[in-house]
Amino acid sequence: MSTAKQLILESLSGIPDDIQDEFEVMENLYKLLRYRKSKQSIASNGGQSTEDVRAMFQQKHEERKMLV
Repeated sequence: MSTAKQLILESLSGIPDDIQDEFEVMENLYKLLRYRKSKQSIASNGGQSTEDVRAMFQQKHEERKMLV
């Protein structure tokens, strides 16, 4: 079995059983896979603190204000 298929099957087992709609299943699967990818990225590349992210968005906000 391919690694991708194995990851999907493992992720499917983590989705609640009470979901009836296939779009909800797909959405939950997508979120789980994105979450795993994000965790892997942070582990390998590091992450930013909440303060750093706030400062980045504040700076972008200030730059946009100056353009108006």
